[in-house]
Amino acid sequence: MQINLNGKWKVFDNENEFEFSGNVPGTVQGDLIDLELMPHPYIGTNERLFKRLEEKDWTYTRTFFIENLNQDWRYELVLEGIDTLSSIYVNDKFVGKTENMFIEYRFDVKECLRKGENSIRVEINSPIKIPKALERNYGKLHAGEETARVYIRKAQYSYGWDWGARIATSGIYRNIYIDCFKDARIYGSYAYIEDLNGEITFTGYVDLKDKEIDKYYVDILLNGNLVITLPVKNYLERFGFEGKKEVKNLKLWYPHDLGESYLYDIEFRLKKAGEEIYSEKKKIGFRTVQVLRENDGEGESFIFEINGKKLFAKGANWIPADNILSWLKREDYQRLLMMAKDSNMNMLRVWGGGLYEDPAFYEICDELGILVWQDFMFSCAEYPDHIDWFRKLANQEARHNVIKLRHHPSIAIWCGNNENNWGFEEWDYKIKVDGKNLGNRLYLEDFPKICAQEDPTRLYWPSSPYGGSRANSQDAGDRHVWEIWSGWQDFKHYTKDNSKFVSEFGFQAAPDPKTIDFFAKEDEKEIFSDVMLNHNKQVEGTERLLKFINAHYGLVSEFDSIVYLTQLNQAEAIKTGVEHWRSRKYKTAGTLYWQINDSWPVFSWSCIDYFKRPKALYFYTRRFFNKLLPLAKNKDGDIVISVINDGDYVNKINLEFELWSVSGELLMNKTYTDLKIPDDSVMIIDRIHVEEDILSKSVGYIAVKKDDDVIENHEIFADLRINKLDNPHITYKVEGRNLILKTQKPAIGVNVRVDGENYSGDNFFSLFPGKTKILKNVEGEVFVKSAFDFL
Repeated sequence: MQINLNGKWKVFDNENEFEFSGNVPGTVQGDLIDLELMPHPYIGTNERLFKRLEEKDWTYTRTFFIENLNQDWRYELVLEGIDTLSSIYVNDKFVGKTENMFIEYRFDVKECLRKGENSIRVEINSPIKIPKALERNYGKLHAGEETARVYIRKAQYSYGWDWGARIATSGIYRNIYIDCFKDARIYGSYAYIEDLNGEITFTGYVDLKDKEIDKYYVDILLNGNLVITLPVKNYLERFGFEGKKEVKNLKLWYPHDLGESYLYDIEFRLKKAGEEIYSEKKKIGFRTVQVLRENDGEGESFIFEINGKKLFAKGANWIPADNILSWLKREDYQRLLMMAKDSNMNMLRVWGGGLYEDPAFYEICDELGILVWQDFMFSCAEYPDHIDWFRKLANQEARHNVIKLRHHPSIAIWCGNNENNWGFEEWDYKIKVDGKNLGNRLYLEDFPKICAQEDPTRLYWPSSPYGGSRANSQDAGDRHVWEIWSGWQDFKHYTKDNSKFVSEFGFQAAPDPKTIDFFAKEDEKEIFSDVMLNHNKQVEGTERLLKFINAHYGLVSEFDSIVYLTQLNQAEAIKTGVEHWRSRKYKTAGTLYWQINDSWPVFSWSCIDYFKRPKALYFYTRRFFNKLLPLAKNKDGDIVISVINDGDYVNKINLEFELWSVSGELLMNKTYTDLKIPDDSVMIIDRIHVEEDILSKSVGYIAVKKDDDVIENHEIFADLRINKLDNPHITYKVEGRNLILKTQKPAIGVNVRVDGENYSGDNFFSLFPGKTKILKNVEGEVFVKSAFDFL
């Protein structure tokens, strides 16, 4: 039984500036905006007004009613998520404090409660004053944006990032309730397999105070059927249960592109002397996951293998989907993750500067068959693990979240941090205590032990990037490829990188024009206006955007053209990298680009902007992550025709290649029939020599036809800065609910908007003469443009 404490609370600050009825779950900042007591931080430069709120302490209070108190029961106050440093009082009695945003807190409040009306008060400290005081006491460490953030276990991105606003929130951001139960409770229940022989290990913990543990046992039901009963035992410092049971015809869980993502309904019933006193219900999928790290002739491989099947990881990095976490609902996770699956992504990396995500995130990933690379929440900084209290708090956090999340089959790997070990080698992170870099006590000593103890089914990886001769080397492990965007290099340089697993690389672009309308007035739509610069947080981010589009398309200064061309350039850049690395399968075994989503409306590396409007990159992703993908690439003056097949054996497919001049002349047409493509392979079909003066003025069309499916791709061989695209003369008409498009000359980046929004089907595609494009279910006012219209 639970006494729900969610709902309206009285909230006020220590300076008596604000007093209002706030939401729980919620945040102070979210309530102030919703109540119009503060302006919207995502509009204009209003974000800057929120920094002063960091200095405030906040108090949450409310009353609640208890009809009866059972003296034989336990009553525990549960805070699933509080942001961040707080003291808690029930009926004016102190019950405990919180120090970590990433931990669920439980406090025994039985002695504080009374029958009838009760009160609760949560006093939340400033998220900057205490960290600053600790920094003055212990010393300043290296960290981006806000150096004091390393002394508080709060989502690090809330102090700002090179894509994120600085809004350091306070509040009770997840559920709060009083858990009422008899004697004992079960937690951390889990079921897993170690191989494919059908034997399941069932395990979990029991929180009990009764010394007569022989009275307790756990019944475990699989899809409603009792499969095993296990006694509760004393495992050194904890009570728990563990046992194995073979289950015949066990259905396995797979990522969506390898098979069915089957989930069992499993119930763990805690009983005492025959009476059920507590239970946990979970959906669990059974799979094996390992990372193959073997000599591949170039170095050491890094290949995910699920249930014995190799997987080329195709996906992106996930950041918190809002700076105001209380604004996120389950529907937001559902929509974003469905968009990820629909774009053929099979893996998302939960980046280490955000948070261990909302339960909805992992539940939906389980259901959709999307794998999760899970970082621990340490990013781009030196962390003071030489201080006993910090090390203890960090280890408590790691253990808590491994136990909490380990039942999710979608989680494929635990990773100690984001970029810190890279920083030890190549950045300014040089402080050492007793010969150890700050943080390595956690990443190299403590976290691997915790993961081995609590979750033997997954690889623990110390950092991202990590492996090989250096943390960010190409010869082993995973790698972050930032030499291109951050190093001002042309994106063609992606083809020179031979990383084993690319877990970060990215290219910036503007958000959707309608998203810009939200945060900027018409007279602010100038690329170097104060508002635009405030909505691009990277140092010289805007300058890079202009450099790269000017390098590819010529000098552009009109704002709408900049917005469109940054999106097209971003899409072409990531396409170049992904297709190169996919063509190396499995020498390279994964590409997770930076990033899928945004935390506010901003110029960033995302493929989906804050309002879930897809950019050009999103539509490109659907195509370049397709299981079956034809390629036409310039290799030393030859056009190499190949087909990537991530699926099963493909028999008798036809392939067509056309080479067109940018002015609309057909230069070459080749067809290949009855091709047989082995499963899980890259097959070279042909190598065609083309003179440089011809190739430098051309674009390529390539398509494979499998039954009734046509999978198209394009390649821009021409330098469009020198060889401008001609007016393609696109024509289109509506027949019923179908939009039918044709063109007289090659058209690149064809953008179809319906009633002012991007058409949600295929979009930002290339259109070639003689080809008809049919878009279905089009209703509304249609607007069609291509790259030509913005040059």
